[in-house]
Amino acid sequence: MAKIGLNNLWYALLSEAANGTPSYGGAKSFGKAISANVSISNNDAKLYADDVLAESDTSFQQGTVTLGTDDDREATFAEILGHSISDEGEVVRNSNDIAPWVGLARIVVKMVSNTRLYKVEILNKVKFSEPSQEDNTKGESVEFSTPEIEGTIATLANGDWSLAQTFATKDEAIAFIQAYFASATSTYRVNYDVNGGTGTIAGETVNAGSSVTLDTGSGITPPTNTTFAGWALSSTATEAAFEGGATYTPIADTTFYAVYEANT
Repeated sequence: MAKIGLNNLWYALLSEAANGTPSYGGAKSFGKAISANVSISNNDAKLYADDVLAESDTSFQQGTVTLGTDDDREATFAEILGHSISDEGEVVRNSNDIAPWVGLARIVVKMVSNTRLYKVEILNKVKFSEPSQEDNTKGESVEFSTPEIEGTIATLANGDWSLAQTFATKDEAIAFIQAYFASATSTYRVNYDVNGGTGTIAGETVNAGSSVTLDTGSGITPPTNTTFAGWALSSTATEAAFEGGATYTPIADTTFYAVYEANT
């Protein structure tokens, strides 16, 4: 595996309920990605007993992330740093401003067995710090200067601090990020089509980012000489993509079609 690119920086405002349940306020573009450097600090505790190492703890403690982007967009940087924007469009920075916690996502492009894949890396809880500013006059030739901003990585109340998943296409990776960071008020409808069988299966509405357990198909009477095999996302599928009882996280309104196999 070789990393060959970085793109699609996204962030979302984070809030945690009293019971520790996290929710995000919807994915927003951070800007075009130039670099993303993540540095992790681990616990380093050791317990010796009978003159040998008996226990050790090297678990995640905290981390930092440094982002390089093509532009320090006023609206974006003001939001992640807790600044306000006046009616005239001025960014007002005050010493009492408090930066909010946000979720942060990026897509890492990699090459595996001569195939391009797209790996989503999400940091669940990040707080950014005010960046330094350095501006230079133009010399004999143009030199590009791009902004960098650093954030502190922390854990959610349940201990989660990061997750990753790889996709075959960039569109799938972006859809995953948008669903993960979707506002808690967003919902998706999951429906079932018995697709030639007999019976009715009630659909359900779920919050964005939540999973559903697919119907087992026990209430379906299959067509003659067939057996229910599972579900697919196409009415013409000949093989089931999901077993009955499997879990699925929708990223849009979704209809599952029953798939049948011939009895032998």
